[in-house]
Amino acid sequence: MNVLDGSQADVLAGTRRRILEVARGLFSERTYLGVSMSDIAGRLGITKTALYYHFASKTEIYGTVLDDVFARLRGRIAEASAEATPEGQLRRLLMNYLEFGRQEKNLINALVVGLSPGGAQVRERVVRFREELVALVQPIIEGALACRNLPAAVDSFFVSHLLMGMMDGLIVERSFLGQSVDPENVADHILALLGLRAEPSAAASR
Repeated sequence: MNVLDGSQADVLAGTRRRILEVARGLFSERTYLGVSMSDIAGRLGITKTALYYHFASKTEIYGTVLDDVFARLRGRIAEASAEATPEGQLRRLLMNYLEFGRQEKNLINALVVGLSPGGAQVRERVVRFREELVALVQPIIEGALACRNLPAAVDSFFVSHLLMGMMDGLIVERSFLGQSVDPENVADHILALLGLRAEPSAAASR
């Protein structure tokens, strides 16, 4: 078995990172179905043979990109716990989630909503990550709802799914219409709907 020296390993790792960066940009621009291995190789200025040396398929590239995107979104959601109050934590959660969705555009629009077209293996990744997201979001929502003294019948798990679905739908709609999302403004409107803030900070984004 050939053993790569340190410099060779660094070159290969750097090439792999570059492939993932370029592929991520293409997937975000065109969605999974709109990108081919030829597109990725062409954007990189390499041959398809060279690309296949690093990744066996477009689905493998897509899955690896997803892992990175999900890890960063997980980190952004976890940042909310650093806020001092339950309201502040929920507001930061909503803002970070929406901002991340706005940045990732088509990639997050398709994946977080669960519309992944990359085969069973990728769909399983999406479902698993979605469950992780709810597990991160639910305690923050429980804390915020506790401030409202709501009836015990209010299910924080259901509310977590409901809020995430609302944000996902807004991200998809605004992206489809070519309109932007104002994360701060939307977060304030959601808090107002939950009775955690008297009024939104500004007029509804249009």
